[in-house]
Parts: sequence; C-alpha cells; structure tokens
Amino acid sequence: MKRTALMAGIVLVGGLMGLAPAHADAGPDRIKADANRLYDTVTGAAFTPRGANYIRLADAGHGPYHSTFEPGQYSPTDAQGALNQLHHDGYNTVRVFVDAGTWDFDHGLDTDPSPDAPWLNKAYLDNLVDFVDRAAADGVYVLPTFEYAPMNKHYADIAGGARNPNVDSTNLWYMDRGMIAAKKAYLTTIVAALGSRLGANRTDILSYEIDNEVFWQTDAAPFAAMSGTVVGVDGLTYDMSKPADRQQAGDASLVWYIDQAVAGVHASDPDALVSIGMFTNNAVGRAGFDGMLADPGARPMSPGNPVAIAKWSDIDVVDMHTYPSGGGYTPAADLASSDLGRAGVEPMSKPYVIGELGARKDVYGNSVTAAALDMRDRQIQTCSVDKGARGWLFWTYDTDLVDPDLASQGLFYSLADNSGAINGQLAPIVRADPCR
Repeated sequence: MKRTALMAGIVLVGGLMGLAPAHADAGPDRIKADANRLYDTVTGAAFTPRGANYIRLADAGHGPYHSTFEPGQYSPTDAQGALNQLHHDGYNTVRVFVDAGTWDFDHGLDTDPSPDAPWLNKAYLDNLVDFVDRAAADGVYVLPTFEYAPMNKHYADIAGGARNPNVDSTNLWYMDRGMIAAKKAYLTTIVAALGSRLGANRTDILSYEIDNEVFWQTDAAPFAAMSGTVVGVDGLTYDMSKPADRQQAGDASLVWYIDQAVAGVHASDPDALVSIGMFTNNAVGRAGFDGMLADPGARPMSPGNPVAIAKWSDIDVVDMHTYPSGGGYTPAADLASSDLGRAGVEPMSKPYVIGELGARKDVYGNSVTAAALDMRDRQIQTCSVDKGARGWLFWTYDTDLVDPDLASQGLFYSLADNSGAINGQLAPIVRADPCR
C-alpha cells in the first residue's frame, strides 16, 4: 500500500499532515515517577502515556529484526507522518525498538564502531536522534526499548569468556555477571551518546526500557532440570529441586540485573526514568509463578515477576503486555496470573503501564469494529486492576499494513486499519479520560 493511501486512511480521527520541523526549539518537561503515577516535574500534573508502538521490520536472512532506525531503511517521511498523526489525535507517547544487532553483524548498533560514538553505529544513532527530535517537536515522548546488548568486540570483551556454570541460553543475560556487565556498559554508552546528540531534547525520552519482555527460558539451564544447584548473580546458591528456590533464583537474579542496568542508565543521566517490559503468565499458558516448573500445557517461558521487581529493584515503571484471547478473557485475570491484583498479594509498589495493548484479528472474527469496541472496554477495565494502569500504548501504529509478512504482524490490527476504526475508540481527542 502506498504511504499516501495509508495516511489518508486515518482521517476518521485526524487530518492529513505536513512535515513538521525536524528539531524542537526547547526540551520537553522531564517526566518522573513516584509510587503511584508518572508526573510532569514542571507542572506537577499526572502524566498518562497514551500512544502506539511504531515498528518497522526487515529480514537479512536470519529472521525478522527491528529495522526502524537501520541506516538505509529509516524513513524520516514515514516517521514524521506517524508522529504528526499521533500528535493530532492527542497522543503523547510512541514506543520504539532499538536494535543492538546480532552475532551476524549485518544490522543494528553493533555493525559500525565509530570513534565519536564508541562501539556503536553512528549512522544508526543519528537516525534514532532524528526520530526523537521530530517527536519532541510534535509534543510526543519516545519510549525506546533496548533488548540485550551489542556483541561486537568491545562488549564481548566486557562480558568475558567465562560464563556462569549451569546456566545456558538467554538465561545468561540475567544470571551471568559478565553478560550483565556488558548490558550495563551498553546502556551507559548509548544514554551518553543520545544525551550529547539530543541536547535539551534528551528529556523527550520518557524512559529507557531495558527489556521488551523479560522472561526465563524454562527448557534451558538452570531450570530445565529438577536437580542440581546454581549460584545466582547475588552470590547465593539455589537448589533446583525446590520450587521455592527456583523461583527465588529467578526473582533475585532479575532484581540484581535490573539494579545494574538502572545504574548503567543513571551513570549518564541520573534523572532518567528506567522501565522494564514483560508478558503475563497467562500469555504463555501458566497460571502463576511456580518456580519455572515444566508444564506440557505451557510454552517454555516464565515471565519476570512484576510485583517482586517493583518492590525490590530500582526500576521506576513496569510495562505489562496484554492481548485479549477471546472466550472468557478479562484483563483482571490476565494480570492476576502475574500477581497484579491477585488476592493475597500486596499491591504494586511502582506504577505500571500497558506498553502493548493489542488485538489479534482472528479473536474478533476479523471484525475491526468488534476489536475497536473491545479495545476500548479492555483499556477501561485495566484502570481498576491493582492500583490501575497508568498508561496505554497500542500494538501497533500501522505495522500490519507496512510489514504484514514479517513476525506475523499481519495477524494484528493496528491504529491505521480501516480508516482508523480502533483509533476512533482509543484516541485522546475522542476519549479524553481513558478510564471512561
């Protein structure tokens, strides 16, 4: 579909847009968080993130990756069009993914170490900065998500060659001190690089999200077997034959990892918010936190525990992801599977947002009208779960129209679908109060 046709298709709620200036004149107000809310540090008013995930994908032959800011693929025109439309419709936040790269070294930040942005791809950084500047000019905050870390020689050297014994696969990112040190160094470097390039607009970065969906791989060590021990990054030894020990090994290691990552961000921007994302137990077929036990009815994944993370770590905001699955689905039950609002569990001690609120087309019988009304209702319902969600970002802005064949994005509705049908229910200019 041509871009002009796509943008014209959103006129139901917003109007067509011209190109806005690429640079804002002054930095946006810094957003901070307390135990219950996000707030504007200048006005003191509550800040409620509302917007969408802006996603572009590509495949270099190894599987889909986030290409939004990839040199040669980043489109300032597309980005500006989306930001203008979000601004027009009253949204204030856009979530994006920053690609650290892979061991193939053919895309992302790890492909072109440069002397003035140490060990990170300068052209990639320039594209990300361009996007943030444009967003700031449109009054839209940016929530960038930083998965893993680049593994070019610099960060590989920081990680070192020795790994935590009895830990394997992606679990190493959260249970190996060398891998965590590499992530911490990456965050310090990229926050500094962005700050020096953005200047006053560095405050347009709403939060540095250190993981999209943090989870334990239950079919990999140390959780794949019900025997043996593992030494967590906290230095304590855990017995893998005991469910309570297994769960504590995961929870305590994530807290240690998060605190290191937060320290990495704050080394370059002491006032920045830091967030972490995760799906629910329900999303992978689990009823709750059980020590990462094998379950033939569940996917081999166990998410982070948001209540424990909020209570014990230095994280500022928790980002939960919810996708209605039909039948008797309710946001309350979905989030309760991960202890938010669960009876007998203490309330969240930090604010949470719904960073991915999404709608699978098949759940709604391919009726965008049904999806639009349900997205409105589900948003409202999350306002009363635990202390209540403090923000919502829809998945996605338009990816099913632009990249439908990559990462199954054609299965999901976007804000741009069918003349903005879902947008017509979620946009702040339509519903100023997201909880009514």
